[in-house]
Amino acid sequence: MTQLAYTRLIKQLLFSRPIDIPVFHEIALRLQQMMSAHSYRIEEAIKLVHEDTALAAEMLRQANNTYNSGKTPITTIKDAIVRLGSQQIVNLAFTASMANSKSDDPVINSHLKQLWHHSHAVAITSAWLAVQVSHDNNICDVNADEVYLAGLFHDIGKLYLLKSIDKLINVSILNVNDELIYDIVDELNIQLGIRVLKHWNIPEIYSNTLERLSTESWQCGTNDILVASVRLSCKIFQFIDLGIEVTDTSPEYKLIEDELLLLNIDDVAHMYNMIKAISC
Repeated sequence: MTQLAYTRLIKQLLFSRPIDIPVFHEIALRLQQMMSAHSYRIEEAIKLVHEDTALAAEMLRQANNTYNSGKTPITTIKDAIVRLGSQQIVNLAFTASMANSKSDDPVINSHLKQLWHHSHAVAITSAWLAVQVSHDNNICDVNADEVYLAGLFHDIGKLYLLKSIDKLINVSILNVNDELIYDIVDELNIQLGIRVLKHWNIPEIYSNTLERLSTESWQCGTNDILVASVRLSCKIFQFIDLGIEVTDTSPEYKLIEDELLLLNIDDVAHMYNMIKAISC
């Protein structure tokens, strides 16, 4: 069998499988459902998070890294809920569960680490962009917490694929290298990401964002700022990874022009430097 035929076979196998690999921690999913019901008590949320001590510890670590720089440290889940609010607690739970994705296979584990760094950085940057744009343009209907989660989920298909490939390696069905992994995840990421989000009943706004990340006709009048923030963050991080410095006169500027226009950003150098600083 040729390498091309082998790759096609693996793609068909991965795409045809039912969504049976958990990419989210069960506590994060249950917390999302609880918050969506708008009828929870703080004590219920605390009890739920404390069902997994490791997850609770990672949530506190992420709370102090992401939301609490320069302030009094958050030391308990109750402090986090009171200070940050329900949606940010959901964000922390998903962030913590994704941050702990690991593999015994060194190739897969390397890709998981890279994916986590990228997804987390895009989430932070997307939320920062949304806050800046809504403040500068006096827009009140942009939810930075939703933008953060959309950024965190933008490559969820890759996480699912890496976990699926890891499972196939563990049962000796598959041998992989970096080239094969890149080929598989680049083609199937968006399609399987949408399937994963819908399978786990994650609110539709996030699967809708994934759909619009892969098309140039992404502006539809609903959640355009959210989508533009995630799109722009992804593109800038790709430029940074490639060592490309984007300026108003560089050819790459055309690739982000629509997003910059919608977000009303005219100082691309300042924005680029801010995003680069966040990614470090």
